[in-house]
Amino acid sequence: MISRVINLLKNILGKIKRLPRVVLYPSLFILFMMAGAGVFFGFKGYNYMEYNPNFCRSCHTMEDAWNRWSTSEHRSITCHSCHETTVIEGTEQLIKFSLNQPERVGKHARVNDESCTKCHESGNTKWEQIADTAGHLVHAEEQNIACTKCHAVSVHRFAPPKKVCEVCHEDSAMAVTAMASQHCSSCHGFLKPATNGKANNGSGLSGKPTNGSVPDDKVTNGSLPAQASSALLPDRESCLSCHAALKVSKVTWPENAPMKVDCLQCHKPHEQAKPIVDCLSCHAGQREKGLHQAKAHSGSACQTCHQPHEWVIKTRSNCETCHQDKAEHFAGALCSSCHDFRGVKK
Repeated sequence: MISRVINLLKNILGKIKRLPRVVLYPSLFILFMMAGAGVFFGFKGYNYMEYNPNFCRSCHTMEDAWNRWSTSEHRSITCHSCHETTVIEGTEQLIKFSLNQPERVGKHARVNDESCTKCHESGNTKWEQIADTAGHLVHAEEQNIACTKCHAVSVHRFAPPKKVCEVCHEDSAMAVTAMASQHCSSCHGFLKPATNGKANNGSGLSGKPTNGSVPDDKVTNGSLPAQASSALLPDRESCLSCHAALKVSKVTWPENAPMKVDCLQCHKPHEQAKPIVDCLSCHAGQREKGLHQAKAHSGSACQTCHQPHEWVIKTRSNCETCHQDKAEHFAGALCSSCHDFRGVKK
């Protein structure tokens, strides 16, 4: 078979060589021009189909997707930078569109995690860098959840909506009505560093070197640092910054408060609206000390006298709530300066 083709080509070349020069040279020139034009326009066509988003827009069913893309964070990125498809798959899609003229476009191009990490783990500050961030280490590395599971709920709208979290965390409904409408990421810092460690040359989600915050000794055999899950929980600073902005007059958080414990020790917003407070779990035996033993005192909740977040009693008003007849008794002096509540004689 091959020998026949070779013989055929030799015969054709032999005939071409026997052509008069006045015919041969113009013919070769025309052939070369046609070949060059074919290569040029073929490249232009390939470049247009592969790298020009207008080619995708030429399908009438893509107008909504186009409008969302053109107003999204990714509007500077061409379609095939994220959407991967083989030549065969692309050809099949083109034929189906040309012949069937469908009213809606089906799923026809994949977005692999590598398409996301090549920008979002590149170190390029133009893009949000997610390597070694708490939320992505927990969800993408430990639980192996694909990027598109959360970031592609609707076409070309990349910020995960609140309902995405509820798919997996359906048992974590918010019990505090005022907080129920907030996005989970308002409290849970997905982009917070997984630890407070120094920069390292460990591996990110893609396995490529990163300059994240997880110490080298914590990135061993691809294991997730235990600190990542902890870092996802809201800390005292993030809670106070939000609640202070609400300017709730009845609640204060003094800078000099004696206890600056983690808010989550008392507040369980996914369990119940009111704080779950057990003061005696830390202050064991306090009811048996000094005037705490008095029946009226020991039978009352700690918060009756101790103002939440302030705790230390700094005025007589707490005591005068019950002891109104003592308003003029050594007026101006703090009751505890004479009355022993701690069991330490003055």
